[in-house]
Amino acid sequence: MMTPEQLSQLRILIEERIVELEESIPRLEERVAPVAPDVAIGRLSRTDSMMNAGTVGLALKDARERLTRLRNRLKRIDDESFSLCGLCGKEIGLDRLLAVPDRGVCKACLQSVSRR
Repeated sequence: MMTPEQLSQLRILIEERIVELEESIPRLEERVAPVAPDVAIGRLSRTDSMMNAGTVGLALKDARERLTRLRNRLKRIDDESFSLCGLCGKEIGLDRLLAVPDRGVCKACLQSVSRR
């Protein structure tokens, strides 16, 4: 069971990460904008811009998903099950929660799911 101090530490961390993502998502959205065909940047530069937009698009998708997970975790932070793994039900260590606060899964279960 987590102490009130640990929960407070996690709450602050999650809130900080939410703010960071809310600030970075608009910047990523700007970088994903398509390059207009009438802009004279050259064929190779256009191809490079499109590839960069694809990469940034993946980063944007990941940022949005993390933001959603963090918001959901923050809503549940006062639940008794907050620090329990969503798969095996065992306690997730504070170090793991601090490292990856948007995941409600212990390291062992995450590795097990990743192998499948």
